[in-house]
Amino acid sequence: MLIALAKLLLTGTERESHTDSLHRLQNAFLSSGWDVVTVSHDELSFDHGRLRYMRNGRPVADPAAFDWVWLLGFGGRSTFLDRMQLLHSVDQSKFVNSINAFLLFQNKATLAMTTLSKYAPSTIVSANTEELANHVRRGGLWIAKPTAGSFGRDVFELHANDPNLNQILEHLTRNDYAILQERVETSQEQRWFVAMGKELGAYRKVKSGLRGNVRASSSAATCDPETQEREMVRSIALELFELGIRACAIDIAYPYLLDVNFVNPGWFQTMEHLTGTDYAKRLPTLFEATPL
Repeated sequence: MLIALAKLLLTGTERESHTDSLHRLQNAFLSSGWDVVTVSHDELSFDHGRLRYMRNGRPVADPAAFDWVWLLGFGGRSTFLDRMQLLHSVDQSKFVNSINAFLLFQNKATLAMTTLSKYAPSTIVSANTEELANHVRRGGLWIAKPTAGSFGRDVFELHANDPNLNQILEHLTRNDYAILQERVETSQEQRWFVAMGKELGAYRKVKSGLRGNVRASSSAATCDPETQEREMVRSIALELFELGIRACAIDIAYPYLLDVNFVNPGWFQTMEHLTGTDYAKRLPTLFEATPL
């Protein structure tokens, strides 16, 4: 009797990505015997009651026919909401990271409003420059940054006597909301990858100033996490799983959770460079062991 192959639908394009995750994940699952189909975000189409990915006028993939659907990246901003609303009609248990997660939790602040709030530094979010400035003027050190997708850019440390306080906050809020977070000790910041409620491993970020993003002139080093760091990450991984975020990179500086990146996490390439191991090859087994 033939055994059906596990099927993964990967959605994204390398030209939109800051990482090699799409190509790497495709190879990892193919080498484990999975049936893998890769489509781009804008190939999604709804026609006569059928939601499919179309290419050159022909159907390429029906997302409902796959065991797992993994979205990498946002795709075009102008069509993002349309695509998310269409995909919301698909069984959400099929998504590695749910459509609700894309709609609700890609913002750095919104996760601080969930059960993960116990790990978050003090956080203020606003599009009002004066409101943010008033918090800084009350004292302490604060980190100001965009609410999503900074990639190490536009990250500022602010204090009450900063002569550029208003200009920085006006810059951050010119089109969007900005986030202020209490400045906490991050000299031992680590980036982990968690999948299906389990941790794969971690490296330490070697920062350039405030910036811990490897693409923003920082670097990485191997690390040997402490027991309490591992326990914290395991708890976070399980809580993220319950929120519909089943695979992502997270940044921690014990006892704080600093960031969650599930949209297109850049972890595997750096980890392989440091250790010689392609951790993406460990994912198929985790996916196979997770009931839908």
